[in-house]
Amino acid sequence: MMSTESSRFGIASVLSLAFAFFAIGADAFIPVYSPASKTSTSSLCAENKLTLIDDPDVVAKPVAFRLADSEKKTAGEESVIECYVDAIAKINDVDYSVGFPVDHAVDIAVIEEDEDGEEGLTLLETDEPIMDKLFAIAKQMIEQDDSKLALYRTPATLTLAGNLGMDDDEDEDNEEEDEDGVVAADLLLSFEYEGQEYNLVKPTDLMLLVGKEDGDNKEQRVLITDEESEELMPTLVEMLGL
Repeated sequence: MMSTESSRFGIASVLSLAFAFFAIGADAFIPVYSPASKTSTSSLCAENKLTLIDDPDVVAKPVAFRLADSEKKTAGEESVIECYVDAIAKINDVDYSVGFPVDHAVDIAVIEEDEDGEEGLTLLETDEPIMDKLFAIAKQMIEQDDSKLALYRTPATLTLAGNLGMDDDEDEDNEEEDEDGVVAADLLLSFEYEGQEYNLVKPTDLMLLVGKEDGDNKEQRVLITDEESEELMPTLVEMLGL
């Protein structure tokens, strides 16, 4: 997912962890945008065009996104992540589906101090070896606490299925954002492993995932690789007005 440098953020409070959710360099996901800001399908240039999907029935049909064949699948990881696709970006004559996870995107994070002594939130990459243990602990804890919730180790991000009892509109109303673009994340649970405290957090902003058509399955999408992300993200960010 993100590097340590790009995933360290300030803490708003004990129950509301604040961080800038802007990770465009890896794992095929891009900065959050507000659906209300999507007002145009105009292209930036002749070969680049953003098409918004306005039909709610089409958007409501989940599309499976999988890892590229060149990407190594983590042991115990789900094969796909289900997403709602609400935009198609044509870049250099290639169509890229832009969507967001059907279930809640969540992360396991630790609180650390930077060189200046400021506390920050470090999000752990899903393929780190320690995640095998941490994921198992978090999964057991949250599913024991609420049998209607299920934590999955999906591609690109962990996902949590089930009703968290949070009103999306209420979350947006209560969301705080400062000049640095810092937004809130909900702390779902904390636990200790080998003397270190870990936190399962849910960003209040939406995670966007980008994939291209799967040549073996037209109904499926393949998540763009890190290399593709570096090349495409500046254009996609501009096209989405982020």
